[in-house]
Amino acid sequence: MNHGLFGKLLRSALAFAMLALVSSPVVPAIKNMAVVASSGSKLSDVPLADLVKYCKGATKAWPDGKSFIIILKNPDAPEMHVPLQRLFGGSPSDAKAAIAKLNEIRQVVKVVDTDDDLLHAVDSTPGAIGIVDVYSINSSVKVLRVDGKLPFDVGYALKGN
Repeated sequence: MNHGLFGKLLRSALAFAMLALVSSPVVPAIKNMAVVASSGSKLSDVPLADLVKYCKGATKAWPDGKSFIIILKNPDAPEMHVPLQRLFGGSPSDAKAAIAKLNEIRQVVKVVDTDDDLLHAVDSTPGAIGIVDVYSINSSVKVLRVDGKLPFDVGYALKGN
């Protein structure tokens, strides 16, 4: 075996691999988002169709009488595109317009800066739910099933493509 030729081939393969890594586009990882409620909430499973009605303002209060409010992080964030599209319909800009219109009448949607802010707001606001990265969840909230499914289940309604 010619060690000189082998070394050249190995260096060429490594150079090609490095070039491929450097020149390939960076694709953000899809986050698994969860619908959460206060740990003391009696909610456990919410049909997606009902969540859509709440988010669009067609239904204003939970069956227990508490006003519905949804707490979100930055609606422009890539991980929010699928949840906003499924809950408010249309593109992210359509969802933002719907949110602004809803909030003119009463605050249905509250936007916070961080996952910790979101968890605290959900825990301290009667009737609130939130959409959060599953890896940010703590004991102050509980994950709600949507149409009987949890975030890692196949067919979960708010999972990105």
